[in-house]
Amino acid sequence: MRKLVALFTALVLIASFSRVALAGENAPVQYTFTFTDLGQGAHGGGRLYADGRAEGGLTLAVLDGQAIVRVEATSWSAVVPGEAVDICFETQQIKGPPVLPPSFCFSQVGLPLPVTGTAIIISNPFGDLALIRVTPAN
Repeated sequence: MRKLVALFTALVLIASFSRVALAGENAPVQYTFTFTDLGQGAHGGGRLYADGRAEGGLTLAVLDGQAIVRVEATSWSAVVPGEAVDICFETQQIKGPPVLPPSFCFSQVGLPLPVTGTAIIISNPFGDLALIRVTPAN
C-alpha cells in the first residue's frame, strides 16, 4: 500500500510539473498585467503571451454586490509596440443582472493600457477608478 501511495504521489507531481511547463504552449510570456478595482475591491491579473494569447482574470462585484461577474483574459495585441497594449476578455455572469457584455476589449472603452511596469490609476470601465499595471516580462 505504501508503494502504491508513493507511486501515485510521484505521478501527481510529475503531471503537475508537466502541466506548468506546457501551459504556455512554448510561447514566451511577453507581459504580465494586474487590475485592482478601487471601488468594491476586485483584484486580479495574468500573463500575456508572445503569440497573442492571454491567461488570468478576476471576479468583479458591481452594483454594491448585487451582480458578480467572472472576467477571463483571452487575447491581447500591441497598440504601440512596447508602449501600450489592448487586452480582451470573456465574461461569465455569476450572480445578479447582466452588467457586462459576453466579451470585450479595453480598446472598446477607449483604454489602451500603457506598458509602464508600475501601477497607474485609470478610469474604471466597471465603476469609479482602478489601478492597472502592465509589465514587460524578463
